[in-house]
Amino acid sequence: MAMYLFGYLTDDFFGRVVVAPSGQTVAQLAEQLTAWSWFPEAESPFVVTNEAGDELDPGVMLADAGLANGDIFTVRRSP
Repeated sequence: MAMYLFGYLTDDFFGRVVVAPSGQTVAQLAEQLTAWSWFPEAESPFVVTNEAGDELDPGVMLADAGLANGDIFTVRRSP
């Protein structure tokens, strides 16, 4: 099932609506969002957090990570 999420990158000022299948992993979601960023070629590891600021496991499917339609997530590139 497809879900829409609102994604933000900490090194970008645009928020983006991302449509993703619930069976996609958190890591794939981060890659999808960063592909549209100012620096898509940056390959540093990512930390993905939900709206509450809880870090999400990159190997978990979106539905299992507790994300649902309309949720906000943030991707931070680790130094």
